[in-house]
Amino acid sequence: MTLSDQILEIRERMKKSGVGLKSTLSVIDMTFEDQIKRLDASSPYETFKDLSTLIDRTVRGAKIERFLPRDNSRHFHTLEIHTENGEILGYLNMLYIKRYVPCYYLIYVEIMPSFRGLGLGNKILNAFIEFLKERKAIGLLDNIVPREDAAYEIYTRLGWKALSDFVGNDIIKEWQNYMVFVPETVVSHSLKDHLIRILFNLKKKKAFINMHDNEDMVKRTIEEFHAVYETLTKLFNEELESGVSTPLMRFMFTRFTTKFLGFQRRITSLIGYTGGESLGQISFPDNIRNLSIQPYSQWQLDEEDAGIWGDEGALRSLPGKLKEEPTYFIESLPFYRRPYLYNYRENMKIWPQQALKISDLLSLGFDPSRLKEFRHKGQNYIFERISPIFFSSIVRQRTFLRKIEKSLSGLSIRGTTIRINPILLIFRDSGNIYVLRKQVEGIHSQEALDQIKTIPYLKEINRGINIDSVIVNTIKDTRDWLRKKFHSGFTQEIEDLTYFVPWDIENNLSKVHVHVSGVSLGTLWIA
Repeated sequence: MTLSDQILEIRERMKKSGVGLKSTLSVIDMTFEDQIKRLDASSPYETFKDLSTLIDRTVRGAKIERFLPRDNSRHFHTLEIHTENGEILGYLNMLYIKRYVPCYYLIYVEIMPSFRGLGLGNKILNAFIEFLKERKAIGLLDNIVPREDAAYEIYTRLGWKALSDFVGNDIIKEWQNYMVFVPETVVSHSLKDHLIRILFNLKKKKAFINMHDNEDMVKRTIEEFHAVYETLTKLFNEELESGVSTPLMRFMFTRFTTKFLGFQRRITSLIGYTGGESLGQISFPDNIRNLSIQPYSQWQLDEEDAGIWGDEGALRSLPGKLKEEPTYFIESLPFYRRPYLYNYRENMKIWPQQALKISDLLSLGFDPSRLKEFRHKGQNYIFERISPIFFSSIVRQRTFLRKIEKSLSGLSIRGTTIRINPILLIFRDSGNIYVLRKQVEGIHSQEALDQIKTIPYLKEINRGINIDSVIVNTIKDTRDWLRKKFHSGFTQEIEDLTYFVPWDIENNLSKVHVHVSGVSLGTLWIA
């Protein structure tokens, strides 16, 4: 079956269920985004008949609504972009600062992904400017967009000016990206002094602002998850009631579940987030919990550019079945026995089996099928399944890793030898991307830090020798070395790199070197 057939099925289901535009786009973006982006079209939504036209019509009818601070959110104001039916397509958050001179600090603008690039960002920024004029207040924002980026001009075209135009170039580094909008209605003879005082006041409020933003983001995202969940149950109502499932249904519910779990993990580290009780709004009934997972695509494009890229020597030695049917071969391999599975093994006394259900993902808190072990000719390898939308970045990363490897020449940082774990091969098949690497005697640095924070005996060991600090500082120094070595030409590639630290996987123990001069990792692998 082809991807076009699946898109046709989704389109018909949405039409039959009477699902609205925003719900339709939210479901597509959350569960099918990386599939439709494989299509060669100016807009991925063109494949859904009349959807692009409906998006344009909705944008033209959108209106801006303003909301005053609610509950305990003193001084926080919001502008929202509403459709004619009252659905929210985007919003602008701002903080009112009344001391010195009336000022509104623009915290951030967020537009729903499906509606970006259609002028809504400009529309809400114009509304913000009209609001400033009406209130006779100045506007302030921290523009993190680089000056050379075309998006930087969005603000300059609307009349925003660099902070240095008002206070001179003698400003501290953290204020260099700030921009100011001063309406003609504002008259101030001490604007320079007022701005500096406001900025110092903002600096004190940063943590408070971040807490409010995180709280607001969590609330909105949970609402989005709830809406998508309700839409999915409408689309597959007949199957859920009858107990029959299809690969498409399992695929979309699996994607929803993994995105939900990923969000659940991320919010625990947010400033100001106090717990996961709000996520309880979404409960998974038994007919969904008992669905078998379908984490990978099974659908070819009508003329898909499938293939294998990388080390020809490694490719020649691989089994014929792997080269002929990569998805089938790789997905049948056993799960990589990573530490994240340690608690599951301790509780269940077994490693999780291949036939996982949605309930297993909810128990584990992640999808273990993304990483697979592969032993071939006495060597251990790992296959990683990644989203097809990252194919080009993975190809660039493979080239960059080779470039780094040539520059290492025995590099040691904080007593740690720096090595590369290169990408050997990249497989593209049936809408899936798989990356093949050798298995190193270590684990991802974030997984290591999570284990150190959550496993009691590792927490106790860490209290004595500060393994977490050693990991964080060694990686920081390595990143600094990479930035210095390769300058700004590889900024994104450096950001995309991952790091692996030594680990005894079987016993779930960190393998660090403890010596007279201190503690070191021994080896750090860049991947």
